[in-house]
Amino acid sequence: MSTSVWIGAVAGIVGTATGGALSIWSARWTHRAQERTARTGQQRARAAAAAEAAMTELLEIHRDFRKAKSPDEDEWQQRLHLLHDRIAKVQVLLHSIPDAKLRTRVREDTFYMPLSPPDDRRTGSERRVAIIDLCADAVACLGAFLRDEEMPARSAGVENTRNLWPEWKHKDDSYFYMWESDDGDSFN
Repeated sequence: MSTSVWIGAVAGIVGTATGGALSIWSARWTHRAQERTARTGQQRARAAAAAEAAMTELLEIHRDFRKAKSPDEDEWQQRLHLLHDRIAKVQVLLHSIPDAKLRTRVREDTFYMPLSPPDDRRTGSERRVAIIDLCADAVACLGAFLRDEEMPARSAGVENTRNLWPEWKHKDDSYFYMWESDDGDSFN
């Protein structure tokens, strides 16, 4: 056999091996990209479901505090207990949402709902309105997340509620604890 035949045979084998290796690499790369896309889609679906469930809980809080305070103290205490339960559910649901700014904003809104500073002079009705404002803010933020929009600005009512705690200066809330009143008179 001549040298040119050997060179042609070796070039053919090298070309076939290179083509096969590139084909396998391309198939694996495509498969990994599809897995990433599917995983991202699943995470987005879980986040959307969590946001919708959180909105449902917040709208239930909103509905409960739009009702007039019941003269039946047991019913009112039940409403306050439901507030705490619903806030806890929202806090758990927030862990499925990847947007850190959104999680912080909704977490702050829910932290302020059941609380009053020690020198709070607001009436029970004003406190209920503050909860409604905080719910509306959290729902608006979650809705913006679902629509892939920017978070809306805080309303004046939400800012007024936040400003009841000026010593906090509204920095990272991970180290800050707010304690609830022991007397249960927050909404009288």
